[in-house]
Amino acid sequence: MRTFQLSLTAMLLLGLTTMAFAQNNLDAARRQMYEDIVKQGMRYDLLNGHNANLGVVQFLGNDYFREGIGISEEQRQKIHKEVLGTSMYDHVKNELDYISLMDKLENEFNPWHPNATTETLEKFAALHMERDEMVKNKHLSLFYGNLTADQIQKVNEFHISYMSETEFVFPGMFEALGLSDEQKQQLDNVQNEIMPELDKHIEKQLVLEAKRKEKMDEILKNVTDQKERERLQFHDIDTTKKVWDALQTESNEVKESGKKLADSLKIKMFDVLTDEQWERLIKLTDDPPEYIKKLLEQQRKWKEASDDADSKPEAWAPGPNSWKPGDPIPEGYRQQRQERGRFPRVNQSE
Repeated sequence: MRTFQLSLTAMLLLGLTTMAFAQNNLDAARRQMYEDIVKQGMRYDLLNGHNANLGVVQFLGNDYFREGIGISEEQRQKIHKEVLGTSMYDHVKNELDYISLMDKLENEFNPWHPNATTETLEKFAALHMERDEMVKNKHLSLFYGNLTADQIQKVNEFHISYMSETEFVFPGMFEALGLSDEQKQQLDNVQNEIMPELDKHIEKQLVLEAKRKEKMDEILKNVTDQKERERLQFHDIDTTKKVWDALQTESNEVKESGKKLADSLKIKMFDVLTDEQWERLIKLTDDPPEYIKKLLEQQRKWKEASDDADSKPEAWAPGPNSWKPGDPIPEGYRQQRQERGRFPRVNQSE
């Protein structure tokens, strides 16, 4: 088991990217349309905690974790069935807003029509993004709608305690610290400010994925048997390792880019917290509840075993699988915040 596997929607979005690069008959405008759709999906997943919350649903399969959150086995089964057991689209397919969006996507703005214009492609991309966000919002509501207020509090506390294992922080997790409305707005502003840098990082991920596929295609070019092609592409560790060995430098650069961006986002969001909230955050990261410590230990053992076996993900994916776990709080910022607490800033108006 790997930490926070990508959601079905995320994998579908990655499939769109692959398809966009693979089909040579797509012109530049259509490729750009696909990339815009994928980028928006990745932004949402990273900054709204969609994948992180799906990870919590998966972790509920561990009895000690489920009991630590305070979720009954009956709740777990219901959540698992509604969130993971059926397609996300099944939950919205009969809703009027979704039906209206699908009608426009399928009938009014067809990007594959020979007479499609740039405006058609832009409108299709915008509607596609709106549909995906509608589906993901519904998906998350099925999870949180089955939790009590106390259970939601513990889930958010878990996200804070688990920061070392996840890539990007998101405003929702800080709800555990009792945010004011002003602070919530400030956190939203931080996300908006960092968006240009996030887009650059996502672009690097997409470029790396294109290179990965190119090298895989080179290996498969003389393999005619379809089953063998699928085995080599998706199930053969040696082939996957060969591809990633050739891309090690580029892959490391993307990981380092993600870490710098993640640390920058953390610091900007931490700055919004009051001293009291900061102390609560430190407590959650440095001394989390036993059930979270147990999960962290288990996750790290799995990762070490994977590293020792020199295995690689079967397919490269942006987000969780491109992230190298580290300190939940950048050490330099931790020290700075401690100094700030010892020597409060003087009010300049005095």
